[in-house]
Amino acid sequence: MITRILRLASSLAVALALMAGPALAQTDHLATAISETQKAIHYGAEVAHSSSFVQHTDNAIDHAMMAQKAKPNKHIKAAIADLRRGKRIADGTHWARILRRGAKQTQKALKELQAAQ
Repeated sequence: MITRILRLASSLAVALALMAGPALAQTDHLATAISETQKAIHYGAEVAHSSSFVQHTDNAIDHAMMAQKAKPNKHIKAAIADLRRGKRIADGTHWARILRRGAKQTQKALKELQAAQ
């Protein structure tokens, strides 16, 4: 009898944890997109770090898209467009001037993401 109660209690705890997990994860996508965008801007300011810039921009796009799906917002939509534009500009180059242009687009996206909070 006691083992049944313990099994039931443990499975109930696991079920509650699994139900609460996705709800908590969805609210963090916007914050993660902002964090990844800030990292991308940092790498966009440094010369020879275009691959890191593109990687963090990709991560920011992914999280912004998940935030957009969870709660549609015009600011997030504009930020996704700016992030994609910045990635397209800087992808495949190590030239400082072009990398800075990509970082400028990413800064615009950061402002849009912060406006969406």
